[in-house]
Amino acid sequence: MTDSIFREGGPLNIRKSGSDQYTMNISLPVDRDGRMARACPDKDCSPGYFKVKGGTGLTGKQESAFCPYCRNAADPGDFVTEEQLRYARDLALREAHEGIENMIKGALGLGPTGKNKMGGGFLSIEMSLKPGSKPTVRRPFEEEVRRDIICPYCGLDHSVYGLATWCADCGKDIFLTHVKAELAVVGSMLGDVDRRREQLGTRVAAKDLENCLEDTVSIFEAVLRVLVRRYKYQNGASAEDVDKFFNGIGNTFQNIKRSQEMFNSKVGLPLFYEMTVGEIEALAHIFEKRHPITHNLGVVDKKYIEKARSSEEEGKEILISKEEIGQVLELSMQVFTSLHNRMFLEKK
Repeated sequence: MTDSIFREGGPLNIRKSGSDQYTMNISLPVDRDGRMARACPDKDCSPGYFKVKGGTGLTGKQESAFCPYCRNAADPGDFVTEEQLRYARDLALREAHEGIENMIKGALGLGPTGKNKMGGGFLSIEMSLKPGSKPTVRRPFEEEVRRDIICPYCGLDHSVYGLATWCADCGKDIFLTHVKAELAVVGSMLGDVDRRREQLGTRVAAKDLENCLEDTVSIFEAVLRVLVRRYKYQNGASAEDVDKFFNGIGNTFQNIKRSQEMFNSKVGLPLFYEMTVGEIEALAHIFEKRHPITHNLGVVDKKYIEKARSSEEEGKEILISKEEIGQVLELSMQVFTSLHNRMFLEKK
């Protein structure tokens, strides 16, 4: 009779490590791009879920890994997901199922045929064991994460939700790398406008330009929100204070003039540091074009003419060019870089 639930060796390289302890090696599945899911050990971290590609990033033994959202540092093995834990338990249960079956066979003296006949003549007993089906092992269900980034410091290839801040391997601040990647997507869309105009017509090309502008304004607002939130936490604000602040500013960061005023009065930093008046006015003028695009199908209305002080005629479609959006992308990155460096790097 065998007294071991687990058979040593096998595909999981099982070995006994104590009187009632076993060690097994489980290879966690990766997605179609070769990335493995990871989860922040801090259950309060949101979203806390990301992916990393094996063979990239730091080489050699790594003592700590980092959450790209909250920079929680822990042993790399602590970043396991719930689905990966479930998968490991399923594999262990399947191995235990086979071990228990062998223990029962040994206790009953069942041979290779799975049967044992006792006695003879008028009285004989035959025992047999019909094995049940092995427990099913399902691959971990993992989410799609489509913001791929490569750390400029250690080379880690990883995927995150939204605008993360930290590299999951080296722990360095790579926020601006994420921002550049987001703006580069808009730049790629912008570069394809002429081809789509030829193939699909001027209306489609016009919508592409409008979408590029809307996406750029959305990125501008999102980046400023992330930077201000982090800056306030860094300076001792509570989560309640930060939530109250953002509830009070609404969509301020979609407007250049209001953003500038709010930074001066409530953040205590100039938003457009070392930018010329002409550059700030150009940024504001192009941002204002978003109003008729978003609220009036791209048709100029009185509200836009009054706010933008434009000479464009009411009732006509707003005109926006590739060059204007390209200028906004460039100026936006200039704003983000300056602000990020003044908020964080200069304090080190």
